[in-house]
Parts: sequence; structure tokens; C-alpha cells
Amino acid sequence: MKEMKVFIATLFTAVSLLLLVTATASAAEGPAVMITNYTVEPEVLMPGDTGTITLTIKNMDTKSSETETTSTTTTSYTSSTETTSTISAEIETIRLSSRSRDIEWLEEGFQRSEYYNVGALGPGESITIPIPIKAATYASDRPYILEVYIEVDNGENVRFPVRVKVDSSEVEILEKDIPSEISLSESKQMEIVVANNRPNKVSGVNVLVKSKSDGLEFTPERIFIGDLAAYEKEPVNFTLQTQTLKNSLTSNEIGNIEFSFEVTYKNGDNLHYNDLKSSVLVKNSSDVKLILVNAPESVFKGEVAKIDFDVANGMTKDIKAVSVVPAIEGLRILPSEYFIGDMEVGDVFSASFDVYTDNLRVGDIEIPFKLLFRDVDTDRRYETQGYEVHIEVKEPQKSGLPSPLLFVALLGIIFFVAVLVRVAVKRKGRKVKG
Repeated sequence: MKEMKVFIATLFTAVSLLLLVTATASAAEGPAVMITNYTVEPEVLMPGDTGTITLTIKNMDTKSSETETTSTTTTSYTSSTETTSTISAEIETIRLSSRSRDIEWLEEGFQRSEYYNVGALGPGESITIPIPIKAATYASDRPYILEVYIEVDNGENVRFPVRVKVDSSEVEILEKDIPSEISLSESKQMEIVVANNRPNKVSGVNVLVKSKSDGLEFTPERIFIGDLAAYEKEPVNFTLQTQTLKNSLTSNEIGNIEFSFEVTYKNGDNLHYNDLKSSVLVKNSSDVKLILVNAPESVFKGEVAKIDFDVANGMTKDIKAVSVVPAIEGLRILPSEYFIGDMEVGDVFSASFDVYTDNLRVGDIEIPFKLLFRDVDTDRRYETQGYEVHIEVKEPQKSGLPSPLLFVALLGIIFFVAVLVRVAVKRKGRKVKG
């Protein structure tokens, strides 16, 4: 009996040692993962564009937990300890799939189809995951439904539809008010409209003069607009000038001159271009003209030559600060500048100059005059070659030769003396007869 009691005690001790640490685990169902939000940037892709789908993934389960119980038994008592911990969602992979190859996953120049070993999400935690995509250049204009598949190692897998839209509409430049013709030495305002025909916002919009003739000048040459909302239009203004064209072309070459504008813009991070081609007829029929009214063909050295001009505004707009200036040095001409001021369309004003010939050489001389004026819209100053006056400077008569007046006086004296002699002869004859 005693041996039996010892055996039972020994057996109990052995069992107690074997069960010194025992663990039991109880767990609820796996965590629930959901896609709570997604965005596509740009909102609408153009064919060939790259973009990004940004997913917000959240572990919605805040209650799932697991409990671990540890029991300790000795000869006198048994104790147990329970430890409770939350369950994290173990995200194994994230994949993107589509029935069409028009929209595909793209990453750093090569294609891939999934993220591996994304990580764990604790209860209530969320994470944002970017998925780079690319629209094929042949993608058609329509919405595409892609599927995001999330594989959760210790929970339910997730399938979620994502909508990506493709639209090939562009940002255009449209003519609003481009002059059909312009005169030399003239400036005109032109207005064009930049229209965003897309269903989404574009950014970084720039308008610039892309190509033009060497003689055409545009002010400014670039206009920055910035963002354009969906279907928004923005007018922009340029000033067209032809001043340098007058010096670079002959009269036979004046005609239709082509030019173009270019608009650059971004759809997301994708740069796009569009342009507008136009032309203007450059005419030489209307201008501000300097017309010679009177000038001597020749003068004797030392005399003053008087030169008279008419200044005519043949342009289709008013001008201001009009003046006529001699374009020659070393010659005394008064006034040094003939200021006229403002001139309306069709006005004609006079300008006169006195040229002093004391220091001129004998022979033919050319005296150029230039015409200056300012544009009333741009305040730009124009300088045109007005007119060249040709005058012959002659040597003055020598002092030893009788002047015409002296010659006439001598003739008068001779005539008067002849008359006196004749009268005296007649009187003498009468006395002899008597």
C-alpha cells in the first residue's frame, strides 16, 4: 500500500513537470481589410500619359485578438496566466489587373504587376499605396475599370474596382482678334484665346511666340497663365509691330508674313504642346510720311537755304510726339528739331528749316531728315528715314567783277551823259544859225 502511494506521488510529480508550462490559444476570425478611398492623378489621362492610382488601405477590425494562457502546477497548487494581444493584418501582395492592355501598371521604365510583402496593419491603422500606371498611345476615349486585388495572409482577401478615364481632348489656341493687315512702322493689338477643352484641370500653361519673320516683333514674347480649370478659357494679348521689317525687306517682298503661337501645358506630370498658325498682310500704302514742299536747287555759299516740309499721318491710328530732325552733323540747321506733337489720323502739318551754307564745300550736298513719333498704345518710339534734300552749293561771285546793279547803274549814267551831250550840241547849233 505504501509502495502504491509512493508510485502515485512520483507519477503525479512527473506529470506536473511535463505540464509545467502549457499554452492554449483562442482567436477570433481574421482581420478585415478594406480600401477606404482612392484617387487618380491626373484625374483624366491622355493617350500616352503616365499617372498614379493612390489607394488608402485600412484594417477595419479593432476587436480581433488572441489570448494565450500559461498554467503552472506544483504539488500544492496550480496557477494560470492569460495574455491578450491584438491581431495585425498581414498584407502579402497588392496586384492590379485589367481586361485591356490600354491601362497598365508601370514602374521606373519597366512593367510589373504587384507589390510583394507590403507589411502589417494594426487594428484601425491605414496606409496609402501609390500604383504607377500608363495609358497606351492607342488608348481610346472611355472609362476603364481596373481591379485591385489585396491578398491578406491572415484574413480575407480584397477585390476592389478602380475607374480610370482616358480623354484625348487638348488645350487649344484660338484666334479672337488677329489683324488681317498692318502697315509698316505700325503696331496693332492682337488677342487670342487659350481654351482647355479637357474635363480636368491642367497646370503650367504657357503661351509663346514660336516662329516669326525677322521683321515682325511681338510684345511680350511669352505669357504665363498657370492653371486652367476644366473647360476654362483665358484671353491673352500681344502687340504686333513691324518697325524693323521696313529696314529688312524691299518693297517687292512686303506681303503675307506667317507666324505661329505655341501653348505648353501639363496634364499631371505629362507635358503637352499645341500651336496656332496665322499670317498678316504687311502693306506699305499707309505710313507717316515726310513730304518735301520747297527747297532751292542751288545756293551761293554763305546764303541761307530755306527747306519746307509737310508731315502727313497716313496711318489708321493716332500718333504722338511727332518731330522732324536733321540727320547730319557739322552743319548749322535751325531749328535742330521741329516738334509737331500729337497727330490724328489724316492730319497734315508743316515743318521748316534754315540751312546755313557758310561752312559747306562747293558742290552737291545731301541733307537727310528723319521723322520720329511714338505709338499711342505702346508708347514705343519709331524712327523712319524721312527725306534727303539735294542742293548744289556754288561759289559766290568775285568782288572785282561788277554786280548786276552796278552794271545797270553804269548804263544809266552813260545814257544820261549821252542825252546831255546831245542837248548841248543842239543848243550850240541854234546859236550859230542866229
